[in-house]
Amino acid sequence: MSEVVTITSKKKKAPFIIGLIVLAFAITGVISVVDFVVSKFYTAEEEVVDYSEYADFLTWVVGVDPAPFSDVTNADKDALRNIAICTLLGDDVKTGDYEVTEKGLIVPAEDVEKYYFDMFGADVGIIHASVVGYGYEFTYNAGTNTYTVPLTGVTPPFSVRIESVQKTGGLAVLRVGYVGTNNVEVLPDGTLAATQPDKYADITIRETETGFNLISVMTVTVGEFNS
Repeated sequence: MSEVVTITSKKKKAPFIIGLIVLAFAITGVISVVDFVVSKFYTAEEEVVDYSEYADFLTWVVGVDPAPFSDVTNADKDALRNIAICTLLGDDVKTGDYEVTEKGLIVPAEDVEKYYFDMFGADVGIIHASVVGYGYEFTYNAGTNTYTVPLTGVTPPFSVRIESVQKTGGLAVLRVGYVGTNNVEVLPDGTLAATQPDKYADITIRETETGFNLISVMTVTVGEFNS
């Protein structure tokens, strides 16, 4: 039986700020990315609906904004690799784990693979190559099998706002709002000003022993939003 949890109130928790390159933060303090993940809402009965696990997983799925796909095996692999690297860099990774050079942070490809397969499943192949994102590039070095991450600031174009969750078995279909980070306004009390998402998508994920696998990202049109 499916379970539907729908947001009926606009009251939100305050956003939090994270760094894209957590490792480099501790070293240089020059890298920042604003990640307004709205993960907790109140229902009409004032019960807190906590979507933080989903929001954490989707932070860079929404941030990278890949082209829609009905099956992750058919998704743009460059975009998936971008998502995996950004998720790795935003995770609680120890500063001393990676070398830092004048060109940037040196990230082993095998670490990228771990995040890639954890997020997308073992059936989704990976081909290592440089990644170009929104104003940044992760350069792949085949000789050392590493990625070089530049020490520059990056702000994703969208942040996550989960509107509803429908669960069926081990799958969850999340209706997700893509809130443009340039349009987000933080009020003096730390809450968010009312901001409508720029667009919506239905994102299907599968629960696993270690977290979630991304299954599909499908665009939602205006006419479908209330369906």
